[in-house]
Amino acid sequence: MKARTSLPTASSTPGLEALTDRQRECLQLAATGLTSSGIGERLGLSPRTVDEHLMAACSVLGVRTRIQAVACLAVAARRAAEPRSFLP
Repeated sequence: MKARTSLPTASSTPGLEALTDRQRECLQLAATGLTSSGIGERLGLSPRTVDEHLMAACSVLGVRTRIQAVACLAVAARRAAEPRSFLP
């Protein structure tokens, strides 16, 4: 099974629509297991700037840690991938 690499759509999860593009990028890369340094290398940012983006994303999502923020992302991806078995 191929891993989902794209971020869920903004409308699929409350809070995700309020994230900036950079916050989404950092959060998505954090979800792959990269450290702040690794994310910074990929995006051309300092690790401290990455941490600021991730902390802002946590604030928007109403969570305290980057792990919780990544969990929100995973839940959104799962919900987006689940087929509906009924019509609304």
